[in-house]
Amino acid sequence: MKKRIVYACILALVTGMTAGCAGKTGKGADTDNPTVIEIETYYNGAAKIALDELVEEFNDTVGDEKGIFVKAGSSGDMSELFQNLNNELEKEKEDRDLPDIFSCYGSNAMEFEEEGLLADLDDYFTKDELDEYVDEYIEEGRIGKDKPLVVFPIAKSTEVMTINKTDWDKFALETGADLRQLSTWEGLADTAADFYEWSGGKAMFGRDAFANYMLAGAYQLGEVMFGVKDGKATVQMDRDVMKKLWDNYYVPYIKGHFTSNGRFRSDDMKTGDLIVAIGSSSGGSYYAQEVTVGDNDPYPIETMVMPVPGFEGADPVVTQQGAGMAVVKTEKEKEEAAATFLKWFTDVDANSRFSMASSYLPVKKSANDMESLEKIVKENDIEWNDIIRDTIEVAFEECNTYDLYTMTPFKGSDSCRYIIEDSLQKKAAADRKTVEEQMGAGKSQEEAVSGLVTEENFETWYNELITQLEEAVQS
Repeated sequence: MKKRIVYACILALVTGMTAGCAGKTGKGADTDNPTVIEIETYYNGAAKIALDELVEEFNDTVGDEKGIFVKAGSSGDMSELFQNLNNELEKEKEDRDLPDIFSCYGSNAMEFEEEGLLADLDDYFTKDELDEYVDEYIEEGRIGKDKPLVVFPIAKSTEVMTINKTDWDKFALETGADLRQLSTWEGLADTAADFYEWSGGKAMFGRDAFANYMLAGAYQLGEVMFGVKDGKATVQMDRDVMKKLWDNYYVPYIKGHFTSNGRFRSDDMKTGDLIVAIGSSSGGSYYAQEVTVGDNDPYPIETMVMPVPGFEGADPVVTQQGAGMAVVKTEKEKEEAAATFLKWFTDVDANSRFSMASSYLPVKKSANDMESLEKIVKENDIEWNDIIRDTIEVAFEECNTYDLYTMTPFKGSDSCRYIIEDSLQKKAAADRKTVEEQMGAGKSQEEAVSGLVTEENFETWYNELITQLEEAVQS
């Protein structure tokens, strides 16, 4: 550092510069007084560790060269981060304390963009640079009337299905069940019914992010649940589509074939409450490697990863998810420094290493295949977790061959998603308890569910959901 300062001073004198010795290198970067960039994410566990390590690497290399110092913090989880950001947004402009970069989805970015608080990253990336990224990832980040690029993709995820193959094999050996039956929702429901009978009344399947089932399922069946124009939405819910979603989730759930007990279905896999689950591909580091049933000793399992099911006769669809990064509008020097970090972090090498550690997917086209990742594993002598590897491989398969679905943001879209998340899931859980109580009182399961698997019950839920969503989009 001292040598660079001396050199800069000598160069200034030789060339007749009058600014004096400022310790600057590159394009005006001041290495003694670096531009500090604060990043706030919701990462925890493996993702946070990986980000922290890469931030340190950036600061020691490109950051040191260009006079940029990045500090990364985490709010703990997504809801806490967004609550903190919203709290700042509600303050007077002069009192706001926003990070320079923060994790967000398009729906979170809308209000910030409307107030002119976000930098348009089209100003810092050339068209050729943007063409290197997966097209859908870039388009998802274009928010607002003129579609500025305000949410930059840094890591993506989708959903995968994990199977406790150790216990599945016991079931399959005695019943002839075939894993190929799990490729459709209809086949999954039928197989879960067989498992319930074979196991003496245990659920086979559960899923996280129930709204993804509803939204992506409706899309696969030809129905976009919200028509969006100029940032405003109208509710579009075809009855037949909703009935198919109901039949393949609510009905198996109240019969005890599906369930949800812990915070995440990966928790239910670890306790033996499920042997098949759907969750985010970014959760690969949390998937079960052993099962502990009650007070018994844990036993190891083989975990298998498969694509999510689709509906029979429909083209496959998978949810595209994973928050991007928004850059707060400020002086040009800070925005350029933020863009410099995002370019470095999303370049193939750094982004792939983050992916392999965290189970997220890299965002550049050239990094979206296993051959590219395996090359980086070899070059960097990385020890790769087998479950994360299998998860990423299946996620790549889905993203490269399925239609990708993401909910178009609009005013009230988060509220609508929460309503969808809770509506059928909570009803199914509550009605399952009713069924169990009636069975405990001596009724057969068939008798207990007979009053619930009716057209009238479906119509009541369907109409109530439409009413709730229409109120949400109009508020």
